[in-house]
Amino acid sequence: MAVYRCLQSGNTVEFTLPHDIESMKGHEGYVRIDVEEVVNEDKTNPIRFNPVVAKPKQGRPRKSANV
Repeated sequence: MAVYRCLQSGNTVEFTLPHDIESMKGHEGYVRIDVEEVVNEDKTNPIRFNPVVAKPKQGRPRKSANV
């Protein structure tokens, strides 16, 4: 397994096949990084989601029957 980081965007890509790993060695846009860096990176920046809050309906209320 090999993990590569894009120099332009910073995204990481993981390859498991030997052919893919060999082809990435000659690619100038990617740098191979250690797997330990990726694991530590994921632990330092956890994704936190805000709870969903119900919003009241927008708009004008309905007219009452024949006023």
